Amino acid sequence: MTADFTGRDRRRHDAADCLLTFLVVFGNYLVSTPRGVMLDDDGFFILAAWFNGVAHPPGYPLYTFLAHLGTLLPIGSVAFRVHLMSALFGALACVCIWKLARLLLDSRLYAYAAALAFGFSRTFWSQSIIAEVYSLNVLFIAGLLLLALAYTRQPEHDGRDGRPLWIALLYGLSLSNHWPLMLLSTPALAAVLWPKRRQMAGQAPALLGVLLLGL
Repeated sequence: MTADFTGRDRRRHDAADCLLTFLVVFGNYLVSTPRGVMLDDDGFFILAAWFNGVAHPPGYPLYTFLAHLGTLLPIGSVAFRVHLMSALFGALACVCIWKLARLLLDSRLYAYAAALAFGFSRTFWSQSIIAEVYSLNVLFIAGLLLLALAYTRQPEHDGRDGRPLWIALLYGLSLSNHWPLMLLSTPALAAVLWPKRRQMAGQAPALLGVLLLGL
């Protein structure tokens, strides 16, 4: 019973820490998000999002679709709405990084340091406040690594874990956002999942079907 309460307390505190991480990062992104069109691909992605069209190769259909949903928000300019979606993805990616560091290092302080250092790094911050696909791409990579790490820590006899299916679905979705970068990240994901290779091989038909559904 004591262990159960301890586990509940940890989950509750972790949830509060994740929420705080999101609010801090997203709040800073929100106040620094440009209200107008910026340079590089910003205007092109905003245009593609507004018309729910196709961006430059490889197309980025998932980002364009989600950004199009962002244009429906009744706030600010169209550019600001699309920028806001990138900021949302970036803040959620930092939450996943917080959870990853918490699992790997078992320290809330180190988890905050990892998430905030990444979220407020010059490169990631700059790409999370304009119309770009990279914050969504990092969200997918961090989310997949988090799911994979949690899955590999489950007991061998636990056959009820549905995380392999979620991993397959998210991986398929990620390929529809930025497949070149996701393919480059695949060896890292495979390395984390290596201890569960036999279990996943036994689910290969179902995993392939879910992956194609996401794609």
